[in-house]
This record gives sequence, C-alpha cells and structure tokens, in this order.
Amino acid sequence: MKRMILTVACLVVGMGSAFADEPTFAERLGWPEGSRVLMIHADDAGMSLASNNAIIETVEAGTVTSFATMFPCGWVPQINNWLKDNPDFCAGVHLTFTSEWTPYKWGPVAGRDAVPGLVNEDGWMYHHVSDVVANATPDEIETEIRAQIALARKMGHPVTHLDSHMGTLFASMQFFERYMKVAIEEQIPMLIAGGHLTRARVENPQAAALLQRVVPTIWNSGLPVLDDIDTSSYGMKTDDKLDDVIEVIRNLKPGITWFNVHPTMPTEEGRTITGDRELLWGDYNALVDPRLMEVIEEEGIVLTSWKEMMERRQQVGDSIVLE
Repeated sequence: MKRMILTVACLVVGMGSAFADEPTFAERLGWPEGSRVLMIHADDAGMSLASNNAIIETVEAGTVTSFATMFPCGWVPQINNWLKDNPDFCAGVHLTFTSEWTPYKWGPVAGRDAVPGLVNEDGWMYHHVSDVVANATPDEIETEIRAQIALARKMGHPVTHLDSHMGTLFASMQFFERYMKVAIEEQIPMLIAGGHLTRARVENPQAAALLQRVVPTIWNSGLPVLDDIDTSSYGMKTDDKLDDVIEVIRNLKPGITWFNVHPTMPTEEGRTITGDRELLWGDYNALVDPRLMEVIEEEGIVLTSWKEMMERRQQVGDSIVLE
C-alpha cells in the first residue's frame, strides 16, 4: 500500500483500533497468546526480470513468505513458470491500475475498450493514482479486478490473496467496496488489518480508520485479518537497509504483522525501469542477508503466509464472530 492516497472525507484520522484491547488476530487464528507472527510480503512480481529474480532469491533465503504478481506486466510468464515448480508457495494477485514508471508501460488485462477510464490518451494505465480516481468508474475497477484474477487462474498461477498496487483500491471508498465485494464473493484473502494497527496508524492513519470499519464484515465472511500493516521499508531510502529491517523485526508487537517489501536486482534493466532507486536494491540486499533470518529466529518470530492464514481461518469457522 505504498504511497497510499485516500479521499474518503468521512474517515476519522488517527482513531484507535476497536480491537486493540481484545485478543490479537494471531490468537483468534490459533497461535498462542503473545505470539509475534510476521509475513514478509514482496510486491511487484511479474513487473520485470529484475524484480522476479530478486523475489525468487529472497524466497529461497527463507525471508519472503508471500508475494503478489502484477498481471498487466510483461514478465508474468517467467515468475509463473517458477511457481509451476514451486506450487505450494503463497502467491497472489497484485491488483494493478497504474503504470508508474516513465520508460516502461502496460495496459489493462480486460482490454482498453472494456475499461476506457483506466487508460490515458496513449492507451496505457495512468501514472498517478489520482488520475485513476478521477477517470475510472467503480464498474471498470471491478471489471479489471475480475480480469486479472481470471488471467491468473487461466495461467495456473495461485491466487492465495489480493492486494493493491500503489494502494489504488484504497484511494476511493467505491473502489474499496468493489475490491472487498470480489474478495468475499471469491473467498480470497485480501489486505486488511484491524488489530493494534501500531504501524498502520502512523504511516496511513486514514487507511487504518477505513480498514478498522470493515474488519467485522471481512472476518465474519470467512476471511482472515491482520493485526498490523508495516510499509516502512519504502521510506528506508538506502541500499543498506539491514539494520533498519532488523529494528522493525525486534520491535514487532504481538499479533500478525504484514511487512511490505519491493526487492529488485540492481541490473541494467532494473535501474532503467526504476530510475536507479537504491531503496529497491536495499530491500533485496537486506532480505538475502543470512543475519536477518538469524534475528528472526533469535526473537522467536513466527513466519506465516496468506495461505496459512486462510487455512487457519477456515479451521476457526463461525466459532469467533466480530461485532
């Protein structure tokens, strides 16, 4: 949910979580009381060879436990081929409505004629989230959500969860409602947190308020919920992030925290597409460093994935209902 923009005027900024003083969602999903559960989630699979190879290495290092693929992009077949050899890994759909890099563009999976409000005059998805909000209709958003999920399934790609590239689906209440509608209807876990929200309330207070309000609906529909969302890695603008990431790990609170990363190889391709953003190499460097796994083990952190969370949520069933 990096660079999230919210336009929902009715939200109360900075409100606390209604579930902060109750059992964590980790406990609701069956982990012991006080467990610090962590999902290190990589965005932007399929975007480039540089992002694919970096994600694969971080998965093999044991740090990244989940990733999401951008189906409008050109390198989806390569990451999909890797998944065919690793079918049990947690991989979902990074629902994509923007094309933010200057030298590299993509268009909607549904086709330009089906969703004209999602493309600019050149036929590419918009550079900015604000342009999507200004031009796209909720119906077009839902059409493209369903098209990206359908393509994933047609390719045999797992659909263990749904999340939102650049937070576009959190930029409009109408967009979010379509995102939630499809997730519930299809019974696919979606990015949602409603526990203590320690990092979420600091990084995106408006989003935290929105998430909190819909948590009971999503949980009671049979989908899992996180306790916190941490997107701080995108603000660590350095190619040497290990100490910063370790600090995040050591300071985790009880509950399930989703830690968002964007590992990318510092290749010529990666540098050309992203404008030489060292923060992306920084994610890769930190996540493949063996010291990170040593700290995770030393701190007694439990690593999880969307796939495991959904399995646990199904085991809970209707025994826990949120008001």
